[in-house]
Amino acid sequence: MSAPARAPGTGPADAGEGGFVLLSVLAIFIVVGAVLAGALLQVRSATGLAQARADAVRLQGAADGIARLIAYELQLGRVYRRTEAGLPEDGTVAACPLAPGRVALVSLQDQGGLIDLNATPRPAMEEAFRLLGVPDRDAMALGAEIVDYRDADDAPEPNGGAELAQYRARGLAWGPRNGPFASADEIGRLPSMTPALAARLAPVLTVYNAGGRFDLAALVRRVNPAASRSLPGSAGPVPSPRQAFRLSVVVAEGRARAGRSAILDLGGGGFLVWQQTVAPDLVDGVGHPACAMLAAALSAGR
Repeated sequence: MSAPARAPGTGPADAGEGGFVLLSVLAIFIVVGAVLAGALLQVRSATGLAQARADAVRLQGAADGIARLIAYELQLGRVYRRTEAGLPEDGTVAACPLAPGRVALVSLQDQGGLIDLNATPRPAMEEAFRLLGVPDRDAMALGAEIVDYRDADDAPEPNGGAELAQYRARGLAWGPRNGPFASADEIGRLPSMTPALAARLAPVLTVYNAGGRFDLAALVRRVNPAASRSLPGSAGPVPSPRQAFRLSVVVAEGRARAGRSAILDLGGGGFLVWQQTVAPDLVDGVGHPACAMLAAALSAGR
């Protein structure tokens, strides 16, 4: 008796083909899903990046606006000899709330009260270094090396100077500039300078105090208050010409930060330095009455 005929598509071969087709369709769905997921992630990433860039631009605009506003106020004060209280001019960091979640950290430093690496005489530098907590031997060596770095001759200063031969003897690939310091940061190139000494002296050094005179008592009270009793009787207040200022502004909102660092010359030079930067030392501050003016000005400019 012959076996009954099978209906088309019901044999083992047909069943295998059907399973293969199903697996192929599933694979296609998986690939398409992965492509769509990748595209969605790219869109989200691009959107997040665009938002982050927009936030950075807004914060940078706020930092630049604050820097220009402070410069304008300083210039007005110089022209009209205004004496009302403004931001502190000794480098103190002011924390100014601008809006919920947004704060501006502002630091203003009058360069006329600092030790000028190019204009201050060696004896005055050495005396200041000692009172600021630098050991006598290091104070003498640094004073001599600063003079050798900035003068044009190749003769080492007595008691610790350093010209090219002394730099080579210390294993340094560079030598003295034999010209003016271009920046206070160049103290790190001096043979006797150490990171600890640089950290102590950096806040009191400048290259923008052309007169060379500085307020020793104010610097000692700021950096090494314990030595205030050792100040010489002649260390009275030294008025500043109030001509050059270092200005740093950082605007922070959440994890986003933007900032501006500038050197302002009120004697007609305007901004001598104008750098986009986030100052690492501006991470905290205290409130100040001048913050109200900054917040009001930014609010009005929206």
